[in-house]
Amino acid sequence: MSEFLISNLPPMRSSSKRTFAKCFKSLFEETNKVCIATGYISTDALTELKSIAEANNKSIVLVIGMHYFEGMSKVQFQAANYLNEFLINNSLGGVYITNTFKFHGKLYTFHNNSDVVAGILGSSNLNSILDNHSNYETDILLDNKAIIAEMDEFISRLIDKTCISISDWHPERFLINNSLLEGHENVKLCPSDEVVQIVSNTTSVEFDIPIKPYEEAPRSNVNAYFGEGRKNQRGFVQPRHWYEVELIVPKTITDDPNYPKAGYPLTESIITVYTDDCWKFDCKISGTNSKNFRSCDDLKILGKWIKGRLENAGALEVGKPLTKAVLQSYGRDSIKMKGTNNPNVWYLDFSSRSI
Repeated sequence: MSEFLISNLPPMRSSSKRTFAKCFKSLFEETNKVCIATGYISTDALTELKSIAEANNKSIVLVIGMHYFEGMSKVQFQAANYLNEFLINNSLGGVYITNTFKFHGKLYTFHNNSDVVAGILGSSNLNSILDNHSNYETDILLDNKAIIAEMDEFISRLIDKTCISISDWHPERFLINNSLLEGHENVKLCPSDEVVQIVSNTTSVEFDIPIKPYEEAPRSNVNAYFGEGRKNQRGFVQPRHWYEVELIVPKTITDDPNYPKAGYPLTESIITVYTDDCWKFDCKISGTNSKNFRSCDDLKILGKWIKGRLENAGALEVGKPLTKAVLQSYGRDSIKMKGTNNPNVWYLDFSSRSI
């Protein structure tokens, strides 16, 4: 039956309605192919699609509608080609971009073999497949076979008449910055003077938190993406997300009395961090000997901050291991963590030393 899908964000939270993300994932799990025509994409949504397709042998046909005319960051372009190469090499579909006109629609059709079984039409661009999407969206899940078939046929015509393969597009220039954390729930972009004030309040307490590369931790830490995915009772594998990151802090650091400790009797402590590039978010200290350092609520926040810096500097490619060579190219292999006059507020610096 048809269903009205809405976001679950304050002040319009709803526990009785499904979100687009939950509906999309449920349908993608139950079917073997999805066709998507969307205005905008994001790096993390593209890597999420690729991971799910690879782990579960799913087919994907994706049309990108706006970026040919409005531009794309280099990281987004790499992620789109990364997905396209995987799909083509495994005969599982492809990624296309409209070069005839701006397409701002959002259409999703789901297939079981040759049978189109469901469709979604509404306001959700591709990044809405992620649970951390912060825009309020409204969509309709459709089960009318005639309408769904018409939607699916429209996507096919869109590809035939208005698109080229993403591999055939060679942008003359890229958008300078890919702000992965922009609009992310529980993350704030601060005025520079606010960060300057934080820096002015830093103390002599500081730690260099090492980033363990692929050679030392190939399936965890900043390379958790390559770890084993989570399989549900029906055998569907939800892979680790590309930006899922957790830092394991050495005992030589956590033993320092000035380092923030996991709480007692609670198992974790929350600190607020300001970054050298003006982001503010909360992080969690937990685990034995307070060794685990991660962003609160969503492990991808810290991951987007770390990997996004490396990607935008050209040191790391989407989907590739974060190795010693990546860190050497960027110019540093640790994050500077500095205390402030407030014991619950810390300053993080991961600026490149190679620039």
